[in-house]
Amino acid sequence: MERVVSWNVKMLLTAYGKSQTALAEALGIQRAAMSKKIKGVNSWSLSDLVKTARFLDTKTETLMDDSLMRRMGVADTKKAASEEAASDGLLRLGLNQRPSD
Repeated sequence: MERVVSWNVKMLLTAYGKSQTALAEALGIQRAAMSKKIKGVNSWSLSDLVKTARFLDTKTETLMDDSLMRRMGVADTKKAASEEAASDGLLRLGLNQRPSD
């Protein structure tokens, strides 16, 4: 969901010609913190979603709607990469696992 919100926010900012800096000011956060939210490093709080929806003159539901991403063919790259890596038949071990685990 975080990825969907970030993607929708980026698209709406572009569509309305608004900047991340202006959105950061509306949320009362630093520009660097806004950038981290957009990149998925920092999470979106409920308060962030409400303020962002107001700033972009939309509904919070719109920010969480993945239908536009799906229509545009934007795949979940992390999921796709992990499925592709696992499909080659090789055993994938976690950092703390041994083959006997």
